[in-house]
Amino acid sequence: MSELVTASRPFAAHAAASSRHSAAPAREGDVIAPMERVRDAVTTVFGCLGILTVAWLAASAVWSLGIIVFVTGSMAPSLPTGAAAVTQTVEASDLAVGDIVTVRRPDANVQVTHRIVDIAPVVANPDARSLTLQGDANENADLKPYVVTEAARVLAGAPGIGWVIIWAKTPAVMLGGAVLVAFVVAWALWPAPARPTSEDDTDVVADVVTDAEPEPAG
Repeated sequence: MSELVTASRPFAAHAAASSRHSAAPAREGDVIAPMERVRDAVTTVFGCLGILTVAWLAASAVWSLGIIVFVTGSMAPSLPTGAAAVTQTVEASDLAVGDIVTVRRPDANVQVTHRIVDIAPVVANPDARSLTLQGDANENADLKPYVVTEAARVLAGAPGIGWVIIWAKTPAVMLGGAVLVAFVVAWALWPAPARPTSEDDTDVVADVVTDAEPEPAG
């Protein structure tokens, strides 16, 4: 009879331990877990942004890509003021009528982005082309042609994106972004606090060991 009672006591101890685990209040480690998930999510987002930035820099170096912002409305309505576009620098021989290109004005140190309406060869330089440009919103073509050996051709553009780029380049935003990135990096590298051992766990282990001890045979 005593052997039956002894054999059943480990099961009773396990049931008591399970009951005490379910009734135990949330420990400090359970409170830390949500913050760890938030940190993982934030670092993942910033990591993806970093990967995209590196990928863009590599692509721009390999394929001569760039980004321009339209500060006038000469290319409206397709590319109005505040639009942004991705460009690729190509040889003049690859240009065609209808392309939108960015070139430098011969009489001023400024750039203009207009559509090609005419292309003529340059006798003195077979690699160069004389481009006649006109803005989509302008009634007449530009006064002087542009002689170029290469030009940045617009690949794709979108309205409104340019305002975001201009805003992101302001000193206050750049400083705030640098501080935010530094904070996220420090937060990601900061060691997580060790989960403390609960007194309840120690009591349960002691109860299980005590209850599991066999009773002396009577």
